[in-house]
Amino acid sequence: MNRVKKTKVGFIGLGIMGKPMVINLLKNDFEVFFYARKKQVINEILKVGGKFISTPSDIPKHTKICITNLPNTKDVENVVVGNRGLISNLREGSIVIDMSTISPQGAVKINNKLKKKKSYLIDAPVSGGEAGAKSGELSIMAGGDKKAYQKVKFILAILGNKITYIGRSGSGQICKACNQILVAQTIQSVSEIISIAKKSKINPSIIREALLAGYANSKILEIHGNRMIKSDYRPGFKLSLHHKDLKIARTLTKSLGLNLRGLSRIQKIMESAKKSKLYECDSSIIHTILEKTYK
Repeated sequence: MNRVKKTKVGFIGLGIMGKPMVINLLKNDFEVFFYARKKQVINEILKVGGKFISTPSDIPKHTKICITNLPNTKDVENVVVGNRGLISNLREGSIVIDMSTISPQGAVKINNKLKKKKSYLIDAPVSGGEAGAKSGELSIMAGGDKKAYQKVKFILAILGNKITYIGRSGSGQICKACNQILVAQTIQSVSEIISIAKKSKINPSIIREALLAGYANSKILEIHGNRMIKSDYRPGFKLSLHHKDLKIARTLTKSLGLNLRGLSRIQKIMESAKKSKLYECDSSIIHTILEKTYK
């Protein structure tokens, strides 16, 4: 009997989001060559079938498809096109899928460098947090060469249940900037209605339940609203990362000649938490900061 050949994929960046993505790929019979720094993560992924590669730049020796999920633009640039980056061993026709949230300009810059090697970057940031990464139900916003995107869409379908091709290189990141602005300002609105409920001496859980049944329903009200009510701020998506994303969004809006006051306000609120313990908690913890401004 002939054995079905497994799809080989590289993966760098096994944090809160990346590790469950890798586990989902392995569960779906992909062969995953991964790089991680933490021994605990390495051992965990080895146990479920991952193949550890000690030098990130060696991953393209095993596969022409590499996925990155890293904290910021500089990290992605270093890992993909840096002096010791993936680009040093990329073969013609390789595709790097970057599922980080980075600047649109950074995505375009990396893609242009890869094109010189006849390879491609697909900028494919995600929304859905740790829960979405674990369930394989992320929303994925993809930008880049459409033919390259179509070649890797079946991989993205393992990681997300809503995959949207946005357009040219960098457009996935533009869409993610829009997402992060909307999420941040919705968190603020949910914070406000919880405070109204408390001030009115009504259980905010009851108001939340009622609102979830109508047009006000949202993932933010469902998940973050519950976190605010229970004061459970274990990180699903860290405030530090959300703040980083809003700085990217702010740079984008300025380049477009837009002055978005709501974005400026929520970014400043996140900035105020930068030097505190709150910064590494879930982004919904800004509720604790906002509450003080309502009085």
